[in-house]
Amino acid sequence: MARYSLLFAAAGLLLLVTMAEATTKTIFTTTTTFEENPTGKRTEMSCGQQLAEQAMLNHCMMYLDTASGMSMGRGRMSEPTPEQHLELCCMQLTNIDEMCRCEAIEMMMNQQGWTPQQMGKMMGMAKNLPKTCKVEPGMCKMRAAWF
Repeated sequence: MARYSLLFAAAGLLLLVTMAEATTKTIFTTTTTFEENPTGKRTEMSCGQQLAEQAMLNHCMMYLDTASGMSMGRGRMSEPTPEQHLELCCMQLTNIDEMCRCEAIEMMMNQQGWTPQQMGKMMGMAKNLPKTCKVEPGMCKMRAAWF
């Protein structure tokens, strides 16, 4: 009988040790999250880099230039129309993060060598480019570098 008691005690002890070990195991789970901007794109590039990647918004510039009537002697038949430039401009703006769009438009505007009178007219059109392209923000607050 003592043999069985000893055997049951050993089995009980083994069971307790096994249960204690099972309850002390810890499972670590690592979750990696990426912070995204409102457009859902990761912001890995600065606004200046995004502007450069979108060819300095060259189609937006050409659209403003032709639509304002300040076209600099262009007008060959093979060149895109203002509407085509606008469509391409909107594609370029869509490829720039929402948080950078106004800054990119402002940087584009300040690259040009316009007179203050020309700049005033162009700024009026440029600040509405996001609205025209149906992207956010609807309107940009603009300031020219020469002010």
